[in-house]
Amino acid sequence: MNCKHRWARSKPSDAGYDHLTGRTSMSDQIDLSQEAAARRSFNEFFRQWWFSVAVMLLICLTTLLPASTIHDLALVHDKVSDGEFWRIISSQFVHLGFNHTVLNLVGYLIVSASFREDITPTEEMTALGICALGVGMGIYLFNPEIGWYVGLSGAIYGILTHYLIIGWRRSAILSAFFGLYLIGKFVYEQLIAGPDTVTADLIGGAVAIDSHLYGAITGLVTGLISLWLFHRPAPAQQ
Repeated sequence: MNCKHRWARSKPSDAGYDHLTGRTSMSDQIDLSQEAAARRSFNEFFRQWWFSVAVMLLICLTTLLPASTIHDLALVHDKVSDGEFWRIISSQFVHLGFNHTVLNLVGYLIVSASFREDITPTEEMTALGICALGVGMGIYLFNPEIGWYVGLSGAIYGILTHYLIIGWRRSAILSAFFGLYLIGKFVYEQLIAGPDTVTADLIGGAVAIDSHLYGAITGLVTGLISLWLFHRPAPAQQ
């Protein structure tokens, strides 16, 4: 009777470690498998998205800066001419206010998600940096009438142009859609209507449409170079 009682007490449960066989139960194995799958999913997400998330967090954090600091980071022609060259880049990551920030965050997220499978964080970092430089230099050299400039929208149009070139082979329809959108936008902005007054009212400042054009031109150059150097199809095996 006592033996039976001890046997009942030591009998393994369905969820736990089996003392007789030295194995974990089926439910524990499932839990471990799910945990491993979740860890792999997170690692894959982090591997693909870490730079995009960092950029979006940076944009959010700079929104909390006081207006005086934002002005110190903005692209002001006289200040750049006096040697404050960092403004050419720093101006791209500060914004006029909440609405301006949200519009660019949404735009950056859409562009990043649309071509996530085609672009590595390293290429994203390189393309964004060069496009931001192209936009800043374009504003500084060709638009002295702009008193001061802030915002990432020009660079976003740059990386969109870069991405649609790289993503053409995998998703021609998506790239064609964005390509037609860009052509239509630039024709409308540059030749027909000029700056969008609705967006200007929303963000609290004039829209620098030339920054969009500078970004797209820079992205066209970086995209074609990247396509030639890094994304050419492998030669067919004989």
